Amino acid sequence: MKKILITGATGFIGGWLTKFFIDDGYGIVAHGSSEKTLNTLEKNLSNSHYSLQNTEFWAQDFLEKSWDYSFSFSDLDFIIHTAAATKVREGTYENYEKYYNLNVVAVKQLAKKALEEGISHFVHLSTGQIFGHPKYFPITENTPKNPINLYGYTKLMGEKVVESLGVFNLLYTIVRPFSVYGKGQDNIIQIIIDKIKNNEALTVYGDGTQSRAFMHIKDFYNAIKLMLGNPSCFKESFNLSGDKEYSVNYLIGFISDVLKKKPDFHYEEPKFNELKRNLADTSKIQKLGFSYECELEEFIEKKLIHQN
Repeated sequence: MKKILITGATGFIGGWLTKFFIDDGYGIVAHGSSEKTLNTLEKNLSNSHYSLQNTEFWAQDFLEKSWDYSFSFSDLDFIIHTAAATKVREGTYENYEKYYNLNVVAVKQLAKKALEEGISHFVHLSTGQIFGHPKYFPITENTPKNPINLYGYTKLMGEKVVESLGVFNLLYTIVRPFSVYGKGQDNIIQIIIDKIKNNEALTVYGDGTQSRAFMHIKDFYNAIKLMLGNPSCFKESFNLSGDKEYSVNYLIGFISDVLKKKPDFHYEEPKFNELKRNLADTSKIQKLGFSYECELEEFIEKKLIHQN
């Protein structure tokens, strides 16, 4: 049985990766920043009838300088590092130390440990935010990297840390998710649904033409699984997004049609230096045999039918 350390297992992406890999028979060390969040994760997994026979839990705040490993590193085959400071709108000077320490220093500490312990494959989750406002779409792995916020800058620095350890033969893969969605994700889709269902006014910052190429978490997992332990992915990077773009205006129209409710919304000036598009070129992962299985419209329809 292969064993994986998944950091950030109490987050959206890390949590779903934990569930999917448990279902597929992997041994798991699920990391969270506190005992409290891990207890909640363990309870949710148990209540959802996931087998925890081969699952361990590791509570460690990565902001601490010294880490206490409650498991055997020598038993691990792979590490999937999802833990990070991720909120674009927290990108103020007051949060600089937090973002630098979580997205750069902690990456160095974990990646060095992986190298020293001979981990077979270190999969590092970065972000599509490192590209900023590119001139051309879709965004390839070779598109110039010009981050526009603290999150993007520190994640790019984290990538460089991982790549630098590749000089010493750390077997890594850098994965850049763009807009991953699924059950439990509180994103623009859920905000629009809640506002329209509750007959509340919806504020659209910008003209509503800004778009996202949403990728379902199951598709994201399938891509990760194709990479894991795959020598052709060592010391490579992959951009992961959906294959279709959805504007805010389209989402409002589609969701209101499904709910059969007229939306109450208005436009305001953008609050932040928001990305207009984030469509990735995913031909690199598709060459490994990846194909999309999930449709956003189907997800929204099932979600609304279930809620009603």
